[in-house]
Amino acid sequence: MHRSTSLPDLADAVAAVAADRRHAAGVTLVAGALDRAADPRLDDAGEVLLDERRAPGSRRGEAHRLAAAVEHLDRAAHRCRRDGDHTGYVLGFQAARALSALHFLVRDGGAALADVAYEAVMVCGATEPVIAELVGGRR
Repeated sequence: MHRSTSLPDLADAVAAVAADRRHAAGVTLVAGALDRAADPRLDDAGEVLLDERRAPGSRRGEAHRLAAAVEHLDRAAHRCRRDGDHTGYVLGFQAARALSALHFLVRDGGAALADVAYEAVMVCGATEPVIAELVGGRR
């Protein structure tokens, strides 16, 4: 399934996750995105994710810090692309997207599941693995 035609499927999968399961599904997607990115610059994000598992909710200060880190990673990735470092660009892009998914989870909790899922798709490069996680989250 091509990404452009499967985004509506992603929206449907998100919508099918029960409200009381959305936060847990978001945590799973973020954990997967961080694992896939496998970027040492994201090591501190693991602590934030553990904290989010223990005490879900909006923490404005942490959300702002994550947003700044996303911006920094994104700019660094685009610098790599301008310098002709395609591998650096892809790795930096994945790291920025993984951290962005965490940012939405911390800022909005389960209410941001659609944003978390989209960012997880950007890390995976395809919707299918993310949809599979969401389908599992419905159970």
